[in-house]
Order: sequence, then C-alpha cells, then structure tokens
Amino acid sequence: MTAITVTGASSQLSRRASVQEAAVLLVVAAVIPLLVHLLPSWDTAPLGVHLLPMFWMTFVAAYLHGARLGALAGLVAPLVNLLLTGLPAARAFSALTVELVAFALLAAWATRRFPRFWLVAPLSYAGARLVSILLQAGLTFGGFGTVPALLLRSLVAGLAGLGLLALINAALVKLYARR
Repeated sequence: MTAITVTGASSQLSRRASVQEAAVLLVVAAVIPLLVHLLPSWDTAPLGVHLLPMFWMTFVAAYLHGARLGALAGLVAPLVNLLLTGLPAARAFSALTVELVAFALLAAWATRRFPRFWLVAPLSYAGARLVSILLQAGLTFGGFGTVPALLLRSLVAGLAGLGLLALINAALVKLYARR
C-alpha cells in the first residue's frame, strides 16, 4: 500500500496517510458541504455559514494526519463546491480558502501541543477567521466594519458549527489522543 507523508517526523499524534485514506478524506471533505447545501437554511444565509461543514473534514484530516493533508482538504472542499453549487460565492472563495488553510495549520499545531484539549477545533476556527478578517480588512482598507465586530458576527452566525466542531474534536480526542 503506497503512502504519502503528510506530517513531520516529530508529530506525536498524526501518522502517514495512505493514498486511499487521503483520497477518502478529500472526497468526504468535498461531499459533506454539498450535502449540507441541499438542506434548507433557517434564514437568508446559506446553511454552510451556520454549520461550517467545510471545516469538519479539514479538522479531521489535520488532527489525524497533520497540516498538509488538512490544508489540502481545505483547498479541495471549496473548489469542488464552487464548481458544483456556486457556493461559496465566488467573491468569498479566496477568503474562505485562506481561512481553511489557516484553520488546518492552527488546528494541526494545536492538536500536537494539546492533544487532549477538545476545544482546539472551535478555537482554531476563531483564529483562522481572525486571520481572514485581518487580511480582508487590510486589502479593502477596513471598509466593511471593525475587526472585533466582524469576528463576533461570524462567531455568532457559526455557533451551531462551532458546537459541531467541538463535538468532532471531542470524539477524536476520545478515540485517538495519547494518554
């Protein structure tokens, strides 16, 4: 079975992913948001804004196999979804892609430092969202609100998704974290 290296040798938690494992993670990372987009939203925003489905498998990949596979999942999911559903909106595509890669990097780093902490995923989302907002504010010269207000608005909108990320994180800790 061929394997691709997706983590550094110093990682205590992650391991090499086989090509088959990596392929399955990437397919699932693309399919989950597609399925979520089929469900009706409870307001005018797409359901993905609330449930954050692109972050689920990005976190699983980063947790189990490190930053590289996590970042790859974070690159594949929005691209496939944009091509098939038009979501995320083309104007938000680059920001979301940067956010997902930052999320994978933060999550992989934090799970290595704190392998039993079950709030790594939601905190990594908050950190990645802050990075994305700061980049957007710098590129648009702050024309769409203050950074704290934007961060708070996105965290409140994604509260259900943050809860799901915490559940996914807790399940992975229970199943895989070294004691």
